[in-house]
Amino acid sequence: MEFLQIGICFFLVLFLINLLQNVKRIKKQEGVKLKEPLPLISILIPARNEEKNIENCVATLLQSEYPHLEIIVLDDNSRDRTFEIVEELSHKHKRLKIIKGKELPPGWNGKNWACHQLSQVAQGEWFLFTDADTTHKPQSVSLAFAVAQKRKSVFVTYVPGLAAKTWSEKLFYPIIHLTFFALLPSRLVNYSGNSHLAFGIGPFLFIKGDFYFSFGGHESIKVAIVDDFALARKVKEHRGKISAVDGTKVMNVRFYTCFRELWYGFSKNVYEAIGSAPHYLFALLLACYFLFIFPYLSLWEAWESHQSLTVPLIQVATISLLKIILSIRFQTSFIYGLLHPFGVALALLILLNSFRISVFKKKIEWKERLYPIE
Repeated sequence: MEFLQIGICFFLVLFLINLLQNVKRIKKQEGVKLKEPLPLISILIPARNEEKNIENCVATLLQSEYPHLEIIVLDDNSRDRTFEIVEELSHKHKRLKIIKGKELPPGWNGKNWACHQLSQVAQGEWFLFTDADTTHKPQSVSLAFAVAQKRKSVFVTYVPGLAAKTWSEKLFYPIIHLTFFALLPSRLVNYSGNSHLAFGIGPFLFIKGDFYFSFGGHESIKVAIVDDFALARKVKEHRGKISAVDGTKVMNVRFYTCFRELWYGFSKNVYEAIGSAPHYLFALLLACYFLFIFPYLSLWEAWESHQSLTVPLIQVATISLLKIILSIRFQTSFIYGLLHPFGVALALLILLNSFRISVFKKKIEWKERLYPIE
């Protein structure tokens, strides 16, 4: 038990050091200096039943300070007013156009098929794939291009600001920030050639057009449920450089609006995101339990039995410091941050549900479509 406690302390301190380095390295990006010439950038938005979000998304992108862009929305056979809303806006803005998506062919994931169709009509040298539920500041596109120029990257993805209103969002989203900033070494993500150390975040995938086509684009990942991770891995497999950037000041997204949506939305893809391997699942469950839940149980047990509180207090204090730094940096709820064990427990339950869906149901339903899981 003593060896276990020392090991927990070691890894928690390691995560704290990594977080401090990442926060320093992935600075908040606001000022933008662009080098001429400026290429055409195609902003590509797949939209299916997005009448509640699409107008806000398009309106914020139309205010972009980047001067040379086109915005193309693909209506993916929506059953609401998505097409009509964008069509009306396109009459007022020449940079905006909307196209009707074709029927989903066999062997394709719906979003990947929509993105593939968008790429076929895009005229830009660079593509920005973004989601209909995003909100962009005027610097959003300029910053991505500036980062690509400065770092000579062919793929830029943002860690976005996460809008949270319900208790489940406030409890779960800090776990996302913890994963990307405390557990992942950003230097390895940005500079390592290992495709397993690659990630993209779906609301903002900025990629050089000719490089995208060189490996087949979305057609090469047409069955992937976690399309953003799959696209990033393809980039690294073909020796492209990825830059993951703190985009919290220039864009935000609200993934889901209630517990039910959050539960099912993340359940559809987190098992695939960790590699769809049972041994990865087992290792992750053990690691998360012992590193982020066990210290609180250990502290409670030591308090109840009048044993030394020193080691569990150090562990809980280190976790709390991680959460405080993340809460300040990303302006998330401090109170919900202190409910960390419950947030981790929720994340693990979602992961187990994702495993159940993948292994036993072998299909998921999303946007009124059924997809088989291999």
